[in-house]
Amino acid sequence: MSNILLISAPGAGKGVTSEYLKEKYNMVHMSIGNLLREESEKNTSLKEKLANGEFIENNIVYSLFSKFLEDNKGSSFIFEGFPRLMEQVKPFLDILSEHDIILDKIIFIDIDKDIALKRVTGRLMCKNCNEIYNKYVDNLENNKCKVCGGSLYTRDDDKVETYENRYKLFKEKTMPVVEYLSDKYDIYNVSNNGTFDEMKSQIDNIMGN
Repeated sequence: MSNILLISAPGAGKGVTSEYLKEKYNMVHMSIGNLLREESEKNTSLKEKLANGEFIENNIVYSLFSKFLEDNKGSSFIFEGFPRLMEQVKPFLDILSEHDIILDKIIFIDIDKDIALKRVTGRLMCKNCNEIYNKYVDNLENNKCKVCGGSLYTRDDDKVETYENRYKLFKEKTMPVVEYLSDKYDIYNVSNNGTFDEMKSQIDNIMGN
C-alpha cells in the first residue's frame, strides 16, 4: 500500500496524474482543490477567495483533510494540492500520523511556465462529473462532456490573471515546502513538458512498473 504526495506548479498536471494513479493503482485521490470547491458552494467568502487565486485559511483545509481521511480509512492515497505552505507541513504530517498513514513517495511535476499557462487557460471542466478537457487539444462537440454529456465550463481559477497570481504564490510559498521535504524524503522529479504518455512512463517507473 502506497501513499503519494504530488506537488507541482499550477497547470503542471497534478489532476490528470492523480486520476491516472487512481485508476491504474487503485488509489484514492485527495484533491484539496476539489474539496475546497465543493465546500465553496455553501460558503460565499471561500468561493471569492478561490476565484481570486488566494490561499485559504489553514483551519478550513485541516478540517476538510482530516474528514476525508476518516471517510476513506484503509485506502492508499494520492495527496494533491496540500501542503502548499511551510506552516502546513507539520500539521499535514501530524494529521497523517493521527490516521496511521505513512507517506511513501513525493512526486514533483515540473513544467515550463508558458506550457502550463496555455494548458490552464484552455482547460474546461464538466459541471456534472468533473472530467477535464482542453479546448486546444480535445475535439469537443457543442461544449459537452464526452463521458456524461454534461456542460463544460472554465473554472474561475483557470483564468490568465488568476493563474499569474497562483504561479507567483507557488514560487514564493510552495517551493520552500519542496526544498524542506527534500531533506526528509526522496523526491521523484517528473517532467510534463511533453506528452501525457511520456509522463505516464515516468510515473510507472517510479511506481516500480
